[in-house]
This record gives sequence, C-alpha cells and structure tokens, in this order.
Amino acid sequence: MKRLADFTIFVAVVKAGTLSEASKTLDLSVASVSKHVSRIEHQLGIRLLVRSSRGLKLTDEGRDLYENVERLLGELDTVVSKVSQAGQYPQGTLRIASSIGLGRKHIVPLVTEFSDLYPDLSVQLNFGELDPAASSHLVDVAIVLGEPQDSSMVARRLMRNPCVLCASPEYLARHPAPREPRDLTRHHCLILDCPGAFKDQWVLEDDTGKRHTVRVQGGLITDNSDTLREWALEGRGIAMKSLSDIQAQLDSGELVRLLPQYRVPDLDFYMVYAGRELIPAKTRAFVDFIEENADRLEQAG
Repeated sequence: MKRLADFTIFVAVVKAGTLSEASKTLDLSVASVSKHVSRIEHQLGIRLLVRSSRGLKLTDEGRDLYENVERLLGELDTVVSKVSQAGQYPQGTLRIASSIGLGRKHIVPLVTEFSDLYPDLSVQLNFGELDPAASSHLVDVAIVLGEPQDSSMVARRLMRNPCVLCASPEYLARHPAPREPRDLTRHHCLILDCPGAFKDQWVLEDDTGKRHTVRVQGGLITDNSDTLREWALEGRGIAMKSLSDIQAQLDSGELVRLLPQYRVPDLDFYMVYAGRELIPAKTRAFVDFIEENADRLEQAG
C-alpha cells in the first residue's frame, strides 16, 4: 500500500507540473510530496524527475515509468469501480444451492421469476444437501434443512417442515408397528444423513412434553430425501420424513404414520448466507425477493 501511494503521488506530480501544485491537489505538504517521489527514485536507483527553477522535467526512465503506472492506475480504478458497483447493483453470477426436494417443488419457480427481474444477472441453481458453513465460498445463498449453528452465517427460516414417522404396510406386515419410542431400536430404520437432519438420533416428545431420544440403526443411509421416501415405499424400513413430502402416500395408504401420539421435531427450511454487513447487491436482492414471497412457500408446503 505504501508503494501504491508513492506511485499515485508520482503520477499526480507529473500531471501537476510542479511539487507545489501537486501538493495543493493532494492536500499534502510540498515536503511530503517530495519525500514520496524521492523514495521511488531511491528504491529504483534511478532519477525520474529533474528539478529546476522552471519546474520539473521527466527523464526518459521517468517518462516510461509514468506512462505505465498511469495506465495501471487507470485499470485499478476501473476494477475498484466495478467491484464497488457489485455492492450497489445486482451483477455477475448468483450461486444458489438448495435441497433437491424443496428446490424442484418450490425454489425453481421463484428463481425463475427472480431471474426475469434481473436479466443482466446470471443465476446458477445447484441441487444437493450441503453444509452452508463449509461451502460458503462456493455459493452465495443456500436453502437448507435445519438451522445452522455457525454464528457467522445469517439464517432466516423460510417455512416450517413438520416431520412424522412412517413405514409401508408391507414392512408392517413383517414387523409389528412400534408402540413406544424404545421399540424403534428393534426395527430397521432408514437414516437421512445430511447437514441439519436428525441422522440416527431420533427425538420424540410425548403429550407431557417429555423428550425421548432413541439411537436407531439400519442398513440403509442416504443424504437424499427422495431416496429415503422410495426406500420406505419399498418396505425397507421406518423413515422419519417431512409430512409434506409423503402426505399423498399417507392419504393413499401406501405409507402408514407411526407413533402419532408422539411429536417429532420440525425439520424447518432456512435460507442461509454469509456475513451480516457488506452483502453483495445480488445476494441482498435475492434474499429480499425470497422473503417477500415466503408466504408462497408456506402455502405450497
């Protein structure tokens, strides 16, 4: 930064023609301006300016340095201006990540509408279960299951996501339905292993508010909620699923709700992004848009 200041002052001196005029432009003392120029000459080991009573004259080396440094400073100003505008106007590429289930049903339509509002902004939507804290350098906004614990991330709840335990009639024909939480330890349980999910620690709350934590086990583990539903439909075990994701199968009888007298914690969806200040305009615009349309997510869910 010190060298950049030296070169900036050197260019200003050449443009002003004299040290005194440059000092007025820069609001620095003549001695300070002279010190910056002399420091460059000493570092380079060559004279750049010839001082005389009639003003300053560039040496050949000084002119070569001036022309190149002026060009580089101009390019730097352009880059700085472009980056600064990114904080004011949505531009560049907005990278969004969403879980597959929620993304396909709810996020895709909203992303499409948002893109129509900002035709100069490229929007990249990726599907997959991810840890937003670990991937904050890869995406601008992540829509994930569960509230992240990283305090450096901003997490805003988008929609409630009640969960229930379920299994297919075929599975229950071979294995008697559990009557209380501890019975789950004797069943094949289908495990969703992704950031925010309950994994193999299932918590059920009875009507008195008492929480029952059960460590379940099973031979099938996935990070994809659609795969978990398919396994349940195939009769491969008991699953803890989002109610909205299996409501149609519960209504049709393809799946049966288990332990309905116990409440399973919600696995809510959150919109997550890094930092609380100096947020790029593209991120701020998308966050505001999603929040304005959050009621549509709740209704659709």
